[in-house]
Amino acid sequence: MDYLPNQVIRLAQLGIEDVLDSRTPWICAACLMCQARCPKGVDIPRIMEALRQVALRKGNPPLSVTQLDPTLLAHAPQMAIVGALRKAGK
Repeated sequence: MDYLPNQVIRLAQLGIEDVLDSRTPWICAACLMCQARCPKGVDIPRIMEALRQVALRKGNPPLSVTQLDPTLLAHAPQMAIVGALRKAGK
């Protein structure tokens, strides 16, 4: 991820569109771990999904598996990778 979940939320709050070009919303596996750990109870996976939808509407292509770091592919849980690619429609 190029941004942490709290950074994504802050960039979105500030209206900085760099967050739409980042890889973070596409890598998010919606495992709900960040939501469980959030002291404010923010539904971060829902925010990531909304950012993916906004990015697609603006014509930003989804992340493809060829853009992922090989070490990430070797060490990340397979379910996270499959979930991310399903969200991207690949």
